[in-house]
Amino acid sequence: MLEEAARNDGASTGTIAGGGGQGQAAAAVANGAATTGTEAGKGAAAANGAGAGQPNGQSADAGKGAATVAAGADVAAEDASKQAAADAQHKSYWPDDWREKIAEFASAGDKKAYEKELRRLQNMESPLAVYGSFRNMENTWASRNFIKKPGENAKPEEVAEYHKALGVPEKAEDYFKDIKLANGAVLGEADKPTVSLFANEMHKAGATPAVMNAMLNTYYKMQEDQAAALDETDDKFRREAEASLKEEYGPAFKRKTAAIGALFGAAPGGADITNERSLYARLMGGRTADGKMIGNDPDMVRFLVSLADVMHPARSVVEDATQGGRSIDQEIADIEKVMRTNRREYNEKYAKRYGELLEARVKSQALQRA
Repeated sequence: MLEEAARNDGASTGTIAGGGGQGQAAAAVANGAATTGTEAGKGAAAANGAGAGQPNGQSADAGKGAATVAAGADVAAEDASKQAAADAQHKSYWPDDWREKIAEFASAGDKKAYEKELRRLQNMESPLAVYGSFRNMENTWASRNFIKKPGENAKPEEVAEYHKALGVPEKAEDYFKDIKLANGAVLGEADKPTVSLFANEMHKAGATPAVMNAMLNTYYKMQEDQAAALDETDDKFRREAEASLKEEYGPAFKRKTAAIGALFGAAPGGADITNERSLYARLMGGRTADGKMIGNDPDMVRFLVSLADVMHPARSVVEDATQGGRSIDQEIADIEKVMRTNRREYNEKYAKRYGELLEARVKSQALQRA
């Protein structure tokens, strides 16, 4: 049976291996060489190792012992094992406290600095990584065009050379060549003295044209924001003052405020509020000590209205404040007609107005006599 098993094993093995394995096993039986099944297998294996052909040109050992997921392979564990081996190699060469020694050297006895350096060194796998980090930094510095800043006692020519390297213009007035304001704005002639003052100081400080542009745009943006905030404050103040005065004067609000202009008839520029050079416009557009516009200050308006009542009584009682005493007489005559024909209507609508007109006529006549 052993011989039969040997023959069967040899034949079977040769068939799988192909090539010379089958012939060798058959020859062994023909010569009477008794072999066990194990030995026949060894012969077949030898035949395989001798370069017998395999499907797809693979060796008989192909895939033998390969780590696969199905076989329970663990990539993370393998990586950890490799790292442990690398660490063991480093530990065998570098002392275990190499981080502490480097941190102690770098901190020069400063405890806080020591702790800081030690924390940074935790990111390093070995002293080799420390050197690698140094080389990376060195290469970075070598590959960039760094500019050395002059010291406190640097010579003027050294400072000038440094400024030139930064791109600072040779003269302060050269900034004007590169000024670019936001939204396409153009520097006006009235602004140039102020900008020149900025340019002189910025040039001393070594500012580049880009810095100069940033400063100017920030300056003008700040001015715009302040002007917008002031306009909003003025509008709110005007609305509040107007509401208060309308409540106080009632229907007479328009004629009383319109009479103020008559006070400036003899002033430079006359009573034309649209003439920016007139005293009237400049005074009304001015501001009080608390920043409020004079022309919108309710107390100022009340004062000017009362002054107009005294100085120009006729103007303060007519709707457009431009008519003379004859219109007062005419309005008085119209009201007296209503008084005679419809006393009730007169009492309800015209009595108060009739009194204002009479008072204004008396004042006007008194001024004329004076």
